[in-house]
Amino acid sequence: MSVFSYSNRSMPTDWPPLKLYLRETGRQFFSVSDLVYLQAVANYSWLNWADGRRMLMPRTLKYYSPQLPTELFIRLHRNCVVNRQFVERLERTETGGLVHLSTGEVLPVSRRRWSLVRRQLASHRSYLS
Repeated sequence: MSVFSYSNRSMPTDWPPLKLYLRETGRQFFSVSDLVYLQAVANYSWLNWADGRRMLMPRTLKYYSPQLPTELFIRLHRNCVVNRQFVERLERTETGGLVHLSTGEVLPVSRRRWSLVRRQLASHRSYLS
């Protein structure tokens, strides 16, 4: 098992906000820098925010991916995309790996994507230094 640690400094972004339609309040705009991760479940996506909110949206990750800045978001698994600003450390396991977030959550990394995710986070770390 190996463990890598990453800085949690924020990256400036001028990316346009996500436009989401909420049944209760109608169309609203959300900053992508506050989005911690997205997780797919069938044809829906859970959007998990820095303030602890979770929103189930009737769209797939394929719909949201082009709306997210590639310099901030990394695909960990076929059903999970994470904002690298919230990644604290990376841990290698027999089944792939784990990403530990500053929110206390732990997300799996597929075996196939492990080396790519590790490289992307390492390049992000050198970008911040």
